[in-house]
Amino acid sequence: MKKIQPKIILIHPGIQYTYRMSSALAKINLISSVSLYTWFTLSYDSFLSKFDVFKKRVKEVDKKVTIHNFLIFELFLTVYLKTLSVLNIDKGNTPRYKMQVLFGWFLLPMVYFKRRNSILVLSETAGWPIAYYAKKWNIPVVMDFPSISHEAALKGEIKETSFGIKIKSKERQYIDFGTNCSRFAAETYKGLTSAKKHFPIWLAADKKILKEIKVIDLVEELNICCLANTEKRKGIDILLTAFQQIDFPKKKLFLIGKIDKNWVQDFCDKNDINNSNIILTGPLAQQDLSGYLLKNNINLHILPSRFDSFGMVVPETMMLGIPNILSPKVGAGEMLKNGKNGYIMKNLDSLSLVNAIENYLGLSYAEKNILRENVIQQASEMTWENYDKRIAITFDEILMDINL
Repeated sequence: MKKIQPKIILIHPGIQYTYRMSSALAKINLISSVSLYTWFTLSYDSFLSKFDVFKKRVKEVDKKVTIHNFLIFELFLTVYLKTLSVLNIDKGNTPRYKMQVLFGWFLLPMVYFKRRNSILVLSETAGWPIAYYAKKWNIPVVMDFPSISHEAALKGEIKETSFGIKIKSKERQYIDFGTNCSRFAAETYKGLTSAKKHFPIWLAADKKILKEIKVIDLVEELNICCLANTEKRKGIDILLTAFQQIDFPKKKLFLIGKIDKNWVQDFCDKNDINNSNIILTGPLAQQDLSGYLLKNNINLHILPSRFDSFGMVVPETMMLGIPNILSPKVGAGEMLKNGKNGYIMKNLDSLSLVNAIENYLGLSYAEKNILRENVIQQASEMTWENYDKRIAITFDEILMDINL
């Protein structure tokens, strides 16, 4: 008897990388159709993609993916967050979580009527109450976990909101399989979900035109960058402490992203750190980032995160031939070989980071060239094409297990 080809229904309000997963699934012959239910994601061939104001929402989505947008939820959330900002009220991620739950209730009728021969692909914090009812209606559920568990995050002194903990703890008890960005991330959910199995599926970066990059002789200068949007979680305190300890005449640290200047200033003042050679650029547009890094002759990208389920900035910088120094809590480090195409800190502290930087500084000019070549070689493997292959392998196994 011929096995039924399932319909895949992906539900994710944001634009993280779910559209990548939907495109990868659309390329699998054993799947009959792929639908993405979201708030506002545009494909390149959509009418609205022609307008510059929407360019951040335009993504490379396979033509076989049917996108269903519900912009009203995005508008409601935007108004809600603006109101809270005016009132100077900080509720963390709770407003987004609540809107995602509302979106879930809104989509329940659709899920029920499409339940036959369907598989749901949900995302953590956006799966309640859909996962619960899917179990009642015998719909297989795959849940993608873009971060580490809130229990593991708490050990790293990163707290989730009480509402976030509530929905995360409930939705993960009604799933059949889980996907994670790394083995490290998957391990943090061990024994905490109803999934038969968690699959690590490493992420990737867009291919960039790899130019011949001149290696700067570090007798002259050391230019370090960190791409981050939070301070403590990304280990900016560890990075600032280590940077101060590096004895080098011409050194600069570029903090790129939504980093609070006041937080950096306060930390430097309290720890007697000279910040005259620390540059905070603020967020840079994706299309401008590569040029900025190359223009400023960045030698190293450092990500000393307290946790990062993957860290997409790692392959993005490696595509430019920039070596990375990563904390042992960054999932992308699983794709590197320490000392060959990057560095993994021994421990999550400033001493380990200083040692890693000094290892790089101790390389000869020829050794730096070899390191750059190894970085680019590894980056060539960290592509979305290979991500698609990992998705195919994972869902081949899932489809073998599921009886529709």
